[in-house]
Amino acid sequence: MLSYQTEVNENPGELLRSARDLAKVNRAQGFSALHDLFRAGIVPNPAPDGRYRGELVVLDIAPVLTPVFQRLASAWMPWLGKTFNASQRRGDNIFRNDSYLLARVFNPLYRGFRTDRPGTYGAFAFHTYTAPGLFDQDRIVLKIDYDLKENPPLTVWRVLDELVQLDEDLYLGKAHVRWWLGGWQTVAFFSLTYQEPS
Repeated sequence: MLSYQTEVNENPGELLRSARDLAKVNRAQGFSALHDLFRAGIVPNPAPDGRYRGELVVLDIAPVLTPVFQRLASAWMPWLGKTFNASQRRGDNIFRNDSYLLARVFNPLYRGFRTDRPGTYGAFAFHTYTAPGLFDQDRIVLKIDYDLKENPPLTVWRVLDELVQLDEDLYLGKAHVRWWLGGWQTVAFFSLTYQEPS
């Protein structure tokens, strides 16, 4: 077990599950609990390296849109996680193959799709670095930055993920979007769990 800055000290996985369950019945309280849990994490050490299973914990986009996207995500979630190459400070995202045609339709000029394992593909590369959190300036986090020339400029470029470590193989992330009017918003929390090579 690692040492944590505040209240994450006994069972970070259970705290994460409790916050996720709370968000299902009270989104505002659940989001607040996840924010507190994020601030209790530490900058990942060592840096993530390899394949990580992902879970979308909660969305918070806008009052009208959030329930729609949450229902859609509950019924069909093509995002499966991320891969990291610690030495190159790069990685990408893993998706189910049943989303490939839709991804091509919405990103017709994108050339970064890659073959992954059977049933999955990789896309939307990122680079990583450590820096203060976007909305947590007093915390150092791992930035997962999609501002790369190869990514779609109107959508993926505008995403910035941040990651902290809760336990040895458990990470909590915030997904931020920079809207076209210029402001940043935290739109989701997600978790990552290390997957042993198959």
